[in-house]
Amino acid sequence: MNIIKDTEKIVNPLQESALNKKGLCDYVINVASGCLHGCSFCYVPSTPAIRARQTELKQKGIVNPQMDWGNYLLVREEIPEILEQKLARKKTWRETPEGKGVVLLCSGTDPYQNAQTAAITRKTVKVLLKYNKRVRILTRGLLWLNDLDILKSKNVTVGMSLPFIDDKLGRTIERNAPLTSQRYEVLLQGSKAGCRTFVALAPTPPSMKLDHFKANLEKIMVINPEVIFWEPINARGTNGKRMIKAGVDFAHSVMNKKVWESTFIRQWDELEKAAKELGCLEKLHIWPDPALRGCISDDRLDRWLYKPTIEKWDRSTAALKTAKIDRARYKK
Repeated sequence: MNIIKDTEKIVNPLQESALNKKGLCDYVINVASGCLHGCSFCYVPSTPAIRARQTELKQKGIVNPQMDWGNYLLVREEIPEILEQKLARKKTWRETPEGKGVVLLCSGTDPYQNAQTAAITRKTVKVLLKYNKRVRILTRGLLWLNDLDILKSKNVTVGMSLPFIDDKLGRTIERNAPLTSQRYEVLLQGSKAGCRTFVALAPTPPSMKLDHFKANLEKIMVINPEVIFWEPINARGTNGKRMIKAGVDFAHSVMNKKVWESTFIRQWDELEKAAKELGCLEKLHIWPDPALRGCISDDRLDRWLYKPTIEKWDRSTAALKTAKIDRARYKK
């Protein structure tokens, strides 16, 4: 299908998030629906944010929002203005021990995938910083280097997805995302410029083994990120079908639950071994899947669910003075 670009309205851009279970945030802001990177393994199209809006998206010409992922982008231009109004009136702020009151840009799209989303992201970050909010940016885009003037803040951490540093593999499964070598260089530049950084070593393909993890971690540690998140590729919703359509050779193995479980556990063990040998084990933050319960010990699984990261944030920010603590926990 042709690429569909449009805009859409949004009532409340600031949404409370369950991603505190991964140590990521307590709030998310998504600057758009859809994503032009078109990563075949992405599970966002199968979340309610897309799946529950089939009729609405079809009116925009998006016939199959799941399988056409990567071919549409609906930008939310009014987010900065609406966010300003909301924060000016907001009296309480959710801060769980794991989410730390952080606002994530973005969980369902890429905040720096093109000039349009980058412009909205910049304005949004400026509003959040005006109100002393903590900001986490997660991107595969390169344009954030243009915003170093605002991103070099104690209240901002910038991370990039680097599941591997292999441009050939990346072009196969991350169709239109910037090359992994480019992302590495940009993250290195941002770190040298004084940005707080993190890395999402995620999601890793099943082909990665101990030597791959060692090689990647050696490069990543040159950046000196505050934390390194990790999870393998999971088959969720329609992403298995999209991987098969993209010709990803390991797609069927990811879709086999038993193989996926054994691969998850193997890679987890190998990653921790590699990190221990390289002296960066304390920086690892595992994103375990609750579906592993019964395959590994409850202690190992529960150790990471709702675990705070080792990142340090300024406790004197105004955001914390009005924070309310939400101690909800994952229940099986």
